[in-house]
Amino acid sequence: MLRVIFNADDFGISRGVNAAIIEAHTKGILNSASLMVNQQFADEAVAAAKNMPNLEMGLHLNLTNEKPAANPKDIPLLVGADGKLKNGFVNLLLLSILHPKDFAVQVETEIRAQVQKYAATGLKMAHIDGHRHVHLIPTVFKIVRKIQQEYDVPRVRVMNENALKTILQNESKSWLFDGGLIKYFILRLLTWWNGYKSDVYFYTILFTCKISREQFRNITIPHGFKAVEIMIHPGKPEIDRQTPENVWDENILSAWRTVELQTLLDKEVLQNIRGEGTEND
Repeated sequence: MLRVIFNADDFGISRGVNAAIIEAHTKGILNSASLMVNQQFADEAVAAAKNMPNLEMGLHLNLTNEKPAANPKDIPLLVGADGKLKNGFVNLLLLSILHPKDFAVQVETEIRAQVQKYAATGLKMAHIDGHRHVHLIPTVFKIVRKIQQEYDVPRVRVMNENALKTILQNESKSWLFDGGLIKYFILRLLTWWNGYKSDVYFYTILFTCKISREQFRNITIPHGFKAVEIMIHPGKPEIDRQTPENVWDENILSAWRTVELQTLLDKEVLQNIRGEGTEND
């Protein structure tokens, strides 16, 4: 039977996101979350997770924003003069090409620091994925795979979605205008380059941060997969607007955060997802 994983990214990034994840799990269909250990509200997220034993938890590897888990002096390629992580996805990819040896050493230093910080929480690590999908950069992915094996982590997120199937099953064409299709092709190429196959299907990268009930109307998942993961970003912007000084990413205040929370609170959504020739778990 097909297992459906609704995974909330960004656990720990803000109070509003934390509150939304808690509500989506306790009142809705959210059954998995990814913790950002180097965020201001990570401790709050950990405390909440320990009170929700049925919420599967994993590491949301963050190499792009805010303070690193490692000593900034040990990772000069990754941080700025303020000691914060300074590179976006494209810069990290370029660094991996232009400074392959130093980049690999410093990235592994930071990843291991985040993994150790996660391990210190006592939470089981059921999966690893990446903020801004940085874990799919080949050098980073190689390190993640090594750590996955060392820590016996069951799952690493990969981009194996069939875009044509997703497009045909959805009326919305927002991916034509917001870069969703470009993002898909880049991540799909990197997944192919990394050569790692998963029995967990990913749905949907084309509508990242813009997922509503519309994306779950008679959805069928291709044959050959044991599970499907839906990456989703619920939030409560009304909470985060109260302390704007704590918001470093405007996406945290997006109205779509509320839409995605409401999607997770609608239990009928789960009933509309089917594997081809299978039934839901």
